[in-house]
Amino acid sequence: MKLAKFLIYFTILLIVAIPCFSQNTSGTEEANPIAALRQERERRLAFGLTNEVSALIRDFINDRDLSFNTQLLTLFDTTRSDQIMRDIIELYTVTKSNNLTNQIINKIQERDYENRSVIVAGIRYIAEINAVEANEKLFLELLEDTQREYKIEAIKALTSTGNKKYSQPLMELYNTDDETPVKLQVVLDIGKLEDPETADFLREIIADTFVERTFRQYAINSLGYLKDEESFNDLLKAYGEEDPFIRMYALTAIAKYDRKEANDIIFDALKDENWRIRRYAVSSAGSKKSRDFIQILIFRAERDPDEELRIMALDALAEIGGKEAFDFIRSRALDPRANPRMRQHAFSLAVNKDTSNSLQMIEAVFEQEARATNQVLLERLSGELCRVEYSGLAPFFERMLESSSVIIRIAGLRGIRLNKISRLKDRVQAIADDQRQATSVRNTAIAALEVL
Repeated sequence: MKLAKFLIYFTILLIVAIPCFSQNTSGTEEANPIAALRQERERRLAFGLTNEVSALIRDFINDRDLSFNTQLLTLFDTTRSDQIMRDIIELYTVTKSNNLTNQIINKIQERDYENRSVIVAGIRYIAEINAVEANEKLFLELLEDTQREYKIEAIKALTSTGNKKYSQPLMELYNTDDETPVKLQVVLDIGKLEDPETADFLREIIADTFVERTFRQYAINSLGYLKDEESFNDLLKAYGEEDPFIRMYALTAIAKYDRKEANDIIFDALKDENWRIRRYAVSSAGSKKSRDFIQILIFRAERDPDEELRIMALDALAEIGGKEAFDFIRSRALDPRANPRMRQHAFSLAVNKDTSNSLQMIEAVFEQEARATNQVLLERLSGELCRVEYSGLAPFFERMLESSSVIIRIAGLRGIRLNKISRLKDRVQAIADDQRQATSVRNTAIAALEVL
């Protein structure tokens, strides 16, 4: 009888305790959303399918997030997925982190047994973090590799160092290699070393009218980097040829010279009937950074019949900079009659390159587009804004949290995270706790809380 009573009491206690235990567990999870999200991401990295892991790493790339560095380095060494390895390389490339250096060098050394696209991405990574000269022997070996892609990437990497001592091995490669793409890459990039010893090598190619035109174009481009008097005369001669493709490269090379004659040639080319010449002239005008080009670039941005050129004119204006140039760029972003692509590009240039002076423009654009039936443009503009590091954008990110668009809310949270706007932590916490929010929004909020 006593045993029966004990069992009854025990059962009652168990029934009462289970929901209490469940409630406490749930409360613990809700109280630690950051830890829960981190644990879930660690599990996805460890156990997820390729597409799941790849999607997560893409999120890390968007957020420039290296907080899972240890897990990612381990994953890079253990995964059999080429896609995941490329994603990891891209993350460490865009963040310019050297944490992946040893693994990449090992991959390149064992390249005969590795996926080709992974090796190419790895070579580019080493160049991006400026570690080529530290691994000079390996990169010179790549010039002799049987794989064309590796030789081409090694040429790009070596010339990116600007070290003139690589001129000689590159000229030797040009004379001994049988593959046209490899030879062309040498001619295109060797000028970046700015080595006077390459002048005769390049002039010989330019003077050869029987060689394929692309060789002459690339040699003209490289000769412009030398910026000496004799080379200038060679470039003027090339610009005087009938072939518009030769003239385009000669124009770009001439633009590298800091002299009035070069500016006059560019100005004249901005009015050329050939749209190809005008495109190269627009880029050249931007690289000169001379305010003398502002008015004609504004004209090209407003009226040129080539849409791509109009957008390029905005880039050139942003490169020149100054109030006059950016006031025009902002006017394009505000103009509801301009095509959406032009508006988005102008908005991006203004907020990235002249942020502090563009706050009123941002306010006006957001007010204007918030009333629009179609929110696509505002979503795109929000995506541009959330990648800008400027704490003065906090009011806009806060406003974006109230949007009915999931895309805009996520952009606002990403902007808050990037700029570490701690005063909005409570707002972000409320979104993370709000079960009515989309899962993607809540997860982005939780990720933001990690840095606030």
